[in-house]
Amino acid sequence: MDLDQVLERMPRVRKQSSHELVADVLREAITTGVLRANQPLPQDEIAAQLRVSHIPVREALRQLQSEGLVTYQANRGATVTSHSAEEIREIYEIRAILETAAIRSATPLLDAEQLNRAEAALDAAEAAIDGATWGSLDVDFHKLIYNLDGRPRLRELIEGLLRRVDRYWLSHGLMLKHRAEFESEHRALLEAIRGRNADRAAELLERHLAGASERLITELDTSPQPAAAVRSKTPVG
Repeated sequence: MDLDQVLERMPRVRKQSSHELVADVLREAITTGVLRANQPLPQDEIAAQLRVSHIPVREALRQLQSEGLVTYQANRGATVTSHSAEEIREIYEIRAILETAAIRSATPLLDAEQLNRAEAALDAAEAAIDGATWGSLDVDFHKLIYNLDGRPRLRELIEGLLRRVDRYWLSHGLMLKHRAEFESEHRALLEAIRGRNADRAAELLERHLAGASERLITELDTSPQPAAAVRSKTPVG
């Protein structure tokens, strides 16, 4: 999929400034696996594809670098960040610290409507037939049970870590491979929350994230890394 096609799926970003638009399109392309780990991000091609100058592209790449999605390498310029197994494991460990803290505080506070919305997200995920839809509903479920509406800084940290690792599940076509285990774990987690057992919910969530981490690392160790390139309809000289 080309970047201009990613842009077409994000009509609201057209009202943003140029560098915000570029950052949003590249972020979407990276987190959905359109742009893969280690893939070069040539500024000329990005500018031509999104019909902007080089300045907003540079600003956008610097923004994504601060988010951990882009890396600058000597003699290569900007590339999509690639994480080692140790880095992925560390990200999941940090997620566990933040997300178990969130769920401990959320469990006594979530009302019936919020819990029903979380259950509806699980129902929809279990009926999903494509990985992107399943992954989006998985993220929705986790956000709902963390009750982050009044905690913007915690939300920002958790969402940033999610973006760093969820893209691997999508880009390698793994979202549906382990769905049975994940869906069972989600149901047990929701049951603990409905029972107002914060300790049990935190324990199940920590185990869920640790299992996801090890499954992802194992998959990345054994799966091929097909090459990908930024494609442009506009020739760049």
